[in-house]
Amino acid sequence: MKRVYAATAIAICAASGALAQTYENPNYTSYPEPSLIQRDLGEFGLIVRRNYDKFIAYKTPNGGTVPLLATDDVSDEQLLRAYNILDFYLTDVPGSRYGADKTAVANTMAENGAQMVLPGGADGSSPIWGWALVGQPLYELEFPVEGSLPYLTNDYEQRDAGFEEIFHMVHDYGIGTRNTDGALKDTFQVEAAKATADAMESGVWGSTERMPDIAGWIKELGAEGSLQQEYLAAILDSYYGYWAGWTDGQYGMWGIYEPKTRADVRKLDPQGTALVESFLPDMITYMARIDPSFSGTFDMSLNSDQPYTHKSQYLLNARLLGDLPSGLSGNDHDNILIGNAGDNMIDGQAGQDVVQFDMASSQVTVSKNAAGVQVSGDGIGTDTLRNIEILRFHDRDIAVDQL
Repeated sequence: MKRVYAATAIAICAASGALAQTYENPNYTSYPEPSLIQRDLGEFGLIVRRNYDKFIAYKTPNGGTVPLLATDDVSDEQLLRAYNILDFYLTDVPGSRYGADKTAVANTMAENGAQMVLPGGADGSSPIWGWALVGQPLYELEFPVEGSLPYLTNDYEQRDAGFEEIFHMVHDYGIGTRNTDGALKDTFQVEAAKATADAMESGVWGSTERMPDIAGWIKELGAEGSLQQEYLAAILDSYYGYWAGWTDGQYGMWGIYEPKTRADVRKLDPQGTALVESFLPDMITYMARIDPSFSGTFDMSLNSDQPYTHKSQYLLNARLLGDLPSGLSGNDHDNILIGNAGDNMIDGQAGQDVVQFDMASSQVTVSKNAAGVQVSGDGIGTDTLRNIEILRFHDRDIAVDQL
Protein backbone atom coordinates (compact mmCIF):
# COMPACT_ATOMS: atom_id res chain seq x y z
CA MET A 1 0.00 0.00 0.00
CA LYS A 2 1.68 3.17 -1.15
CA ARG A 3 1.30 6.01 1.36
CA VAL A 4 2.16 9.44 -0.01
CA TYR A 5 2.03 12.64 2.06
CA ALA A 6 4.04 14.73 -0.41
CA ALA A 7 2.32 15.74 -3.62
CA THR A 8 0.82 18.69 -5.42
CA ALA A 9 -2.44 17.75 -3.78
CA ILE A 10 -2.52 16.40 -0.24
CA ALA A 11 -5.64 15.26 1.57
CA ILE A 12 -5.65 15.05 5.34
CA CYS A 13 -8.62 13.70 7.26
CA ALA A 14 -9.31 15.98 10.20
CA ALA A 15 -11.95 16.21 12.88
CA SER A 16 -14.13 18.40 10.70
CA GLY A 17 -13.78 16.18 7.65
CA ALA A 18 -11.38 16.01 4.73
CA LEU A 19 -9.20 19.06 4.41
CA ALA A 20 -7.39 19.50 1.11
CA GLN A 21 -4.09 21.33 1.05
CA THR A 22 -2.29 22.13 -2.17
CA TYR A 23 1.33 23.26 -2.41
CA GLU A 24 3.16 24.65 -5.40
CA ASN A 25 6.26 22.66 -4.52
CA PRO A 26 5.72 18.98 -5.45
CA ASN A 27 8.52 17.97 -3.07
CA TYR A 28 6.88 19.50 -0.02
CA THR A 29 5.72 16.79 2.39
CA SER A 30 2.73 17.10 4.69
CA TYR A 31 2.98 14.83 7.72
CA PRO A 32 0.27 13.62 10.13
CA GLU A 33 -0.81 16.35 12.54
CA PRO A 34 -3.06 16.52 15.63
CA SER A 35 -5.91 17.54 13.29
CA LEU A 36 -6.24 13.82 12.47
CA ILE A 37 -7.56 13.19 15.98
CA GLN A 38 -11.34 13.04 16.27
CA ARG A 39 -13.49 13.19 19.39
CA ASP A 40 -16.92 12.34 18.05
CA LEU A 41 -17.25 8.64 18.90
CA GLY A 42 -20.82 8.40 17.69
CA GLU A 43 -20.01 5.77 15.07
CA PHE A 44 -18.79 3.33 17.73
CA GLY A 45 -20.70 1.11 20.13
CA LEU A 46 -21.56 1.81 23.75
CA ILE A 47 -18.43 0.24 25.23
CA VAL A 48 -16.18 2.48 23.16
CA ARG A 49 -18.23 5.62 23.80
CA ARG A 50 -18.16 5.07 27.56
CA ASN A 51 -14.48 4.19 27.87
CA TYR A 52 -12.58 6.13 25.21
CA ASP A 53 -12.29 9.81 24.39
CA LYS A 54 -10.64 10.18 20.98
CA PHE A 55 -9.47 8.27 17.95
CA ILE A 56 -7.69 8.38 14.63
CA ALA A 57 -9.18 6.47 11.72
CA TYR A 58 -6.41 4.91 9.66
CA LYS A 59 -7.70 4.79 6.10
CA THR A 60 -7.10 1.65 4.02
CA PRO A 61 -7.12 1.49 0.20
CA ASN A 62 -10.45 -0.37 0.06
CA GLY A 63 -12.23 2.48 1.84
CA GLY A 64 -12.10 0.76 5.21
CA THR A 65 -10.58 2.01 8.44
CA VAL A 66 -8.47 0.72 11.29
CA PRO A 67 -9.47 2.79 14.35
CA LEU A 68 -6.91 3.74 16.97
CA LEU A 69 -8.90 4.56 20.12
CA ALA A 70 -7.44 6.30 23.17
CA THR A 71 -8.44 7.65 26.54
CA ASP A 72 -7.44 11.15 27.59
CA ASP A 73 -4.74 9.65 29.82
CA VAL A 74 -2.90 9.02 26.55
CA SER A 75 -1.46 12.19 25.04
CA ASP A 76 -2.28 13.31 21.53
CA GLU A 77 1.40 12.82 20.69
CA GLN A 78 1.24 9.20 21.81
CA LEU A 79 -1.83 8.63 19.66
CA LEU A 80 -0.13 10.24 16.67
CA ARG A 81 2.95 8.09 17.21
CA ALA A 82 0.79 4.96 17.18
CA TYR A 83 -0.68 6.11 13.87
CA ASN A 84 2.80 6.77 12.50
CA ILE A 85 4.11 3.33 13.48
CA LEU A 86 1.09 1.63 11.92
CA ASP A 87 1.61 3.64 8.76
CA PHE A 88 5.31 2.70 8.78
CA TYR A 89 4.39 -0.98 8.93
CA LEU A 90 1.90 -0.62 6.08
CA THR A 91 4.00 1.56 3.76
CA ASP A 92 5.37 -0.23 0.69
CA VAL A 93 9.03 -1.24 0.63
CA PRO A 94 10.05 -1.38 -3.04
CA GLY A 95 12.02 -4.47 -3.97
CA SER A 96 11.15 -6.46 -0.85
CA ARG A 97 9.65 -9.95 -1.13
CA TYR A 98 6.48 -9.39 0.89
CA GLY A 99 6.42 -5.64 1.46
CA ALA A 100 6.56 -4.25 -2.07
CA ASP A 101 2.78 -3.85 -2.14
CA LYS A 102 1.01 -3.97 1.22
CA THR A 103 -2.42 -3.08 -0.14
CA ALA A 104 -3.82 -6.53 0.61
CA VAL A 105 -2.42 -6.53 4.15
CA ALA A 106 -3.97 -3.14 4.93
CA ASN A 107 -7.30 -4.03 3.32
CA THR A 108 -7.44 -7.34 5.18
CA MET A 109 -6.87 -5.56 8.48
CA ALA A 110 -9.93 -3.40 7.89
CA GLU A 111 -12.00 -6.36 6.68
CA ASN A 112 -11.05 -8.39 9.75
CA GLY A 113 -12.01 -5.57 12.11
CA ALA A 114 -8.55 -4.59 13.34
CA GLN A 115 -8.70 -2.02 16.11
CA MET A 116 -6.11 -0.65 18.52
CA VAL A 117 -6.95 0.65 21.99
CA LEU A 118 -4.68 2.92 24.01
CA PRO A 119 -5.86 3.03 27.64
CA GLY A 120 -4.32 4.85 30.56
CA GLY A 121 -1.94 3.31 33.05
CA ALA A 122 -0.09 0.07 32.45
CA ASP A 123 -0.98 -3.53 31.77
CA GLY A 124 -2.47 -4.81 35.02
CA SER A 125 -2.87 -1.35 36.55
CA SER A 126 -5.11 0.54 34.17
CA PRO A 127 -8.23 2.51 35.11
CA ILE A 128 -10.02 0.78 32.24
CA TRP A 129 -11.73 -2.58 32.79
CA GLY A 130 -10.56 -5.64 30.88
CA TRP A 131 -13.89 -6.01 29.12
CA ALA A 132 -13.37 -2.57 27.58
CA LEU A 133 -10.15 -3.64 25.82
CA VAL A 134 -11.96 -4.00 22.52
CA GLY A 135 -8.84 -4.28 20.38
CA GLN A 136 -5.08 -4.72 20.52
CA PRO A 137 -4.01 -2.86 23.68
CA LEU A 138 -1.08 -0.46 23.99
CA TYR A 139 -0.95 1.27 27.37
CA GLU A 140 -0.04 4.84 28.24
CA LEU A 141 2.92 3.84 30.41
CA GLU A 142 4.47 1.49 27.86
CA PHE A 143 4.60 3.94 24.98
CA PRO A 144 6.89 6.99 25.44
CA VAL A 145 7.21 9.41 22.54
CA GLU A 146 10.59 10.30 21.07
CA GLY A 147 12.35 12.96 23.11
CA SER A 148 10.34 12.36 26.30
CA LEU A 149 12.20 11.57 29.52
CA PRO A 150 11.44 7.80 29.51
CA TYR A 151 12.62 7.62 25.90
CA LEU A 152 15.83 9.56 26.56
CA THR A 153 16.72 7.62 29.70
CA ASN A 154 15.81 4.19 28.29
CA ASP A 155 13.44 3.69 31.23
CA TYR A 156 12.54 0.01 30.98
CA GLU A 157 9.97 0.47 33.74
CA GLN A 158 8.10 2.21 30.91
CA ARG A 159 9.52 -0.04 28.20
CA ASP A 160 8.49 1.12 24.74
CA ALA A 161 6.15 -1.62 23.54
CA GLY A 162 4.82 0.33 20.57
CA PHE A 163 6.66 -1.54 17.84
CA GLU A 164 5.72 -4.86 19.46
CA GLU A 165 2.02 -4.29 20.08
CA ILE A 166 1.27 -2.52 16.80
CA PHE A 167 2.99 -5.27 14.83
CA HIS A 168 0.91 -7.83 16.75
CA MET A 169 -2.17 -6.14 15.29
CA VAL A 170 -0.73 -6.10 11.76
CA HIS A 171 0.24 -9.76 12.10
CA ASP A 172 -3.03 -11.00 13.60
CA TYR A 173 -5.41 -9.05 11.38
CA GLY A 174 -3.46 -8.41 8.18
CA ILE A 175 -0.67 -10.90 7.62
CA GLY A 176 -2.46 -13.88 9.11
CA THR A 177 -1.57 -16.40 11.80
CA ARG A 178 -2.29 -20.04 12.59
CA ASN A 179 -5.76 -19.07 13.79
CA THR A 180 -6.56 -15.99 11.68
CA ASP A 181 -6.89 -15.36 7.97
CA GLY A 182 -4.57 -12.89 6.31
CA ALA A 183 -3.04 -11.72 3.08
CA LEU A 184 0.33 -13.41 3.71
CA LYS A 185 -0.77 -16.48 5.65
CA ASP A 186 0.50 -18.89 3.00
CA THR A 187 3.84 -17.14 2.46
CA PHE A 188 5.29 -14.87 5.14
CA GLN A 189 3.52 -16.70 7.97
CA VAL A 190 4.73 -20.11 6.77
CA GLU A 191 8.30 -18.82 6.82
CA ALA A 192 7.71 -17.24 10.23
CA ALA A 193 6.50 -20.56 11.64
CA LYS A 194 9.64 -22.35 10.44
CA ALA A 195 11.95 -19.59 11.65
CA THR A 196 10.25 -19.64 15.06
CA ALA A 197 10.64 -23.39 15.40
CA ASP A 198 14.30 -23.18 14.38
CA ALA A 199 14.94 -20.29 16.79
CA MET A 200 13.39 -22.25 19.64
CA GLU A 201 15.40 -25.36 18.81
CA SER A 202 18.66 -23.41 18.69
CA GLY A 203 17.84 -21.37 21.79
CA VAL A 204 17.96 -18.04 19.96
CA TRP A 205 14.41 -17.30 21.14
CA GLY A 206 12.27 -18.75 23.89
CA SER A 207 14.97 -20.86 25.50
CA THR A 208 13.61 -22.47 28.66
CA GLU A 209 17.13 -23.63 29.47
CA ARG A 210 18.32 -20.03 29.58
CA MET A 211 15.11 -18.83 31.23
CA PRO A 212 13.26 -21.66 33.02
CA ASP A 213 10.65 -19.22 34.32
CA ILE A 214 9.16 -18.70 30.85
CA ALA A 215 8.26 -22.37 30.30
CA GLY A 216 4.62 -21.83 31.22
CA TRP A 217 4.38 -18.75 29.01
CA ILE A 218 5.90 -20.58 26.04
CA LYS A 219 3.44 -23.45 26.53
CA GLU A 220 0.55 -20.97 26.67
CA LEU A 221 1.70 -19.25 23.47
CA GLY A 222 1.93 -22.59 21.70
CA ALA A 223 -1.58 -23.56 22.76
CA GLU A 224 -3.10 -20.30 21.55
CA GLY A 225 -1.04 -20.12 18.34
CA SER A 226 0.94 -17.00 19.25
CA LEU A 227 4.54 -18.20 19.15
CA GLN A 228 5.29 -16.56 15.80
CA GLN A 229 3.81 -13.23 16.87
CA GLU A 230 6.02 -13.01 19.96
CA TYR A 231 9.14 -14.18 18.13
CA LEU A 232 8.71 -11.58 15.38
CA ALA A 233 8.07 -8.80 17.88
CA ALA A 234 11.30 -9.70 19.67
CA ILE A 235 13.23 -9.51 16.39
CA LEU A 236 11.75 -6.10 15.56
CA ASP A 237 12.62 -4.65 18.95
CA SER A 238 16.27 -5.68 18.68
CA TYR A 239 16.51 -4.85 14.96
CA TYR A 240 15.36 -1.26 15.54
CA GLY A 241 17.52 -0.70 18.62
CA TYR A 242 15.01 -0.97 21.45
CA TRP A 243 17.05 -3.37 23.60
CA ALA A 244 20.61 -2.23 22.92
CA GLY A 245 20.37 0.27 25.79
CA TRP A 246 19.17 -2.28 28.37
CA THR A 247 21.82 -2.53 31.08
CA ASP A 248 20.26 -5.27 33.22
CA GLY A 249 20.94 -8.14 30.82
CA GLN A 250 23.01 -9.21 27.85
CA TYR A 251 20.14 -10.30 25.62
CA GLY A 252 17.05 -8.74 24.06
CA MET A 253 13.36 -8.76 25.11
CA TRP A 254 13.98 -9.33 28.83
CA GLY A 255 16.44 -12.12 27.96
CA ILE A 256 13.94 -14.11 25.89
CA TYR A 257 15.67 -13.27 22.59
CA GLU A 258 19.43 -13.81 22.38
CA PRO A 259 20.24 -10.98 19.91
CA LYS A 260 20.28 -7.59 21.58
CA THR A 261 21.37 -5.31 18.72
CA ARG A 262 20.85 -5.28 14.96
CA ALA A 263 24.35 -6.65 14.50
CA ASP A 264 23.43 -9.51 16.84
CA VAL A 265 20.22 -10.21 14.93
CA ARG A 266 22.09 -10.46 11.65
CA LYS A 267 24.78 -12.68 13.15
CA LEU A 268 22.73 -14.97 15.39
CA ASP A 269 19.36 -15.08 13.64
CA PRO A 270 19.72 -14.94 9.85
CA GLN A 271 16.23 -16.39 9.35
CA GLY A 272 14.73 -13.70 11.54
CA THR A 273 16.73 -11.05 9.72
CA ALA A 274 15.44 -12.30 6.37
CA LEU A 275 11.85 -12.19 7.64
CA VAL A 276 12.08 -8.60 8.85
CA GLU A 277 13.85 -7.41 5.73
CA SER A 278 11.33 -9.17 3.48
CA PHE A 279 8.59 -6.87 4.80
CA LEU A 280 10.16 -3.77 6.38
CA PRO A 281 12.94 -1.27 5.55
CA ASP A 282 16.14 -0.95 7.51
CA MET A 283 15.34 2.64 8.55
CA ILE A 284 12.24 4.02 10.27
CA THR A 285 10.58 6.29 7.74
CA TYR A 286 7.86 8.16 9.65
CA MET A 287 8.40 11.73 10.81
CA ALA A 288 9.39 11.38 14.47
CA ARG A 289 7.75 14.12 16.53
CA ILE A 290 10.18 15.10 19.30
CA ASP A 291 8.40 15.81 22.57
CA PRO A 292 7.87 19.56 23.19
CA SER A 293 9.50 19.24 26.62
CA PHE A 294 12.80 18.31 24.97
CA SER A 295 15.71 20.76 25.11
CA GLY A 296 19.24 20.20 23.92
CA THR A 297 20.18 18.46 20.70
CA PHE A 298 18.29 15.35 19.63
CA ASP A 299 20.90 13.05 18.12
CA MET A 300 20.11 10.63 15.29
CA SER A 301 23.58 9.07 15.13
CA LEU A 302 24.85 6.43 17.53
CA ASN A 303 26.56 8.19 20.42
CA SER A 304 27.87 6.23 23.39
CA ASP A 305 27.24 9.24 25.64
CA GLN A 306 23.54 9.20 24.74
CA PRO A 307 22.17 5.64 25.11
CA TYR A 308 18.81 6.59 23.55
CA THR A 309 20.67 6.86 20.23
CA HIS A 310 20.62 3.05 20.00
CA LYS A 311 17.01 3.74 18.92
CA SER A 312 17.21 7.13 17.27
CA GLN A 313 20.05 6.09 14.94
CA TYR A 314 17.43 4.29 12.85
CA LEU A 315 15.23 7.37 12.35
CA LEU A 316 15.31 9.02 8.94
CA ASN A 317 13.21 12.07 9.81
CA ALA A 318 12.62 14.18 12.91
CA ARG A 319 10.66 17.25 13.89
CA LEU A 320 11.06 19.43 16.97
CA LEU A 321 7.80 20.46 18.66
CA GLY A 322 6.99 23.36 20.95
CA ASP A 323 9.13 26.47 21.26
CA LEU A 324 12.15 25.56 23.39
CA PRO A 325 15.54 26.42 21.88
CA SER A 326 16.83 23.01 20.82
CA GLY A 327 18.52 21.20 18.00
CA LEU A 328 18.62 18.20 15.70
CA SER A 329 21.66 16.27 14.57
CA GLY A 330 21.07 13.87 11.69
CA ASN A 331 22.89 10.75 10.56
CA ASP A 332 24.60 9.55 7.40
CA HIS A 333 21.29 8.89 5.64
CA ASP A 334 19.18 11.40 3.72
CA ASN A 335 17.24 13.12 6.49
CA ILE A 336 14.25 15.44 6.47
CA LEU A 337 14.44 17.68 9.54
CA ILE A 338 11.99 20.28 10.85
CA GLY A 339 12.54 22.88 13.55
CA ASN A 340 10.05 24.27 16.06
CA ALA A 341 8.93 27.80 16.96
CA GLY A 342 12.14 28.56 18.85
CA ASP A 343 15.72 29.12 17.75
CA ASN A 344 17.17 25.83 16.52
CA MET A 345 20.57 24.47 15.56
CA ILE A 346 20.09 21.79 12.89
CA ASP A 347 23.02 19.75 11.59
CA GLY A 348 22.29 17.22 8.86
CA GLN A 349 25.66 15.48 9.17
CA ALA A 350 26.38 13.28 6.12
CA GLY A 351 23.87 12.46 3.39
CA GLN A 352 21.63 14.70 1.30
CA ASP A 353 19.62 16.47 3.97
CA VAL A 354 16.55 18.67 3.82
CA VAL A 355 15.23 21.18 6.33
CA GLN A 356 11.55 21.82 5.71
CA PHE A 357 9.64 24.98 6.65
CA ASP A 358 5.86 25.28 6.90
CA MET A 359 5.70 28.50 4.89
CA ALA A 360 6.58 30.06 1.57
CA SER A 361 10.16 31.06 0.84
CA SER A 362 9.06 34.71 0.67
CA GLN A 363 8.17 34.60 4.38
CA VAL A 364 11.71 34.02 5.62
CA THR A 365 15.08 35.71 5.54
CA VAL A 366 17.96 33.48 4.50
CA SER A 367 21.62 34.35 5.01
CA LYS A 368 24.89 32.49 4.84
CA ASN A 369 27.89 33.11 7.08
CA ALA A 370 30.73 31.31 8.84
CA ALA A 371 28.29 29.71 11.29
CA GLY A 372 26.29 28.16 8.48
CA VAL A 373 22.98 29.08 6.89
CA GLN A 374 20.57 31.12 8.99
CA VAL A 375 16.84 31.15 8.32
CA SER A 376 14.55 33.45 10.31
CA GLY A 377 10.88 34.30 10.15
CA ASP A 378 7.67 34.67 12.11
CA GLY A 379 6.86 31.52 14.04
CA ILE A 380 10.21 29.80 13.50
CA GLY A 381 12.70 31.99 15.34
CA THR A 382 16.19 31.92 13.88
CA ASP A 383 17.48 28.54 12.77
CA THR A 384 21.16 27.90 12.15
CA LEU A 385 21.77 25.10 9.68
CA ARG A 386 24.88 23.07 8.99
CA ASN A 387 25.48 20.26 6.51
CA ILE A 388 22.08 20.88 4.93
CA GLU A 389 21.72 20.58 1.17
CA ILE A 390 18.10 21.70 0.59
CA LEU A 391 15.79 24.29 2.16
CA ARG A 392 12.22 23.20 1.43
CA PHE A 393 9.26 25.59 1.37
CA HIS A 394 5.64 25.46 0.21
CA ASP A 395 6.55 27.02 -3.11
CA ARG A 396 10.04 25.75 -3.93
CA ASP A 397 13.25 24.03 -2.90
CA ILE A 398 16.38 26.14 -2.49
CA ALA A 399 19.76 24.44 -2.92
CA VAL A 400 22.12 25.67 -0.23
CA ASP A 401 25.10 25.56 -2.56
CA GLN A 402 23.31 28.12 -4.76
CA LEU A 403 22.96 30.70 -1.99
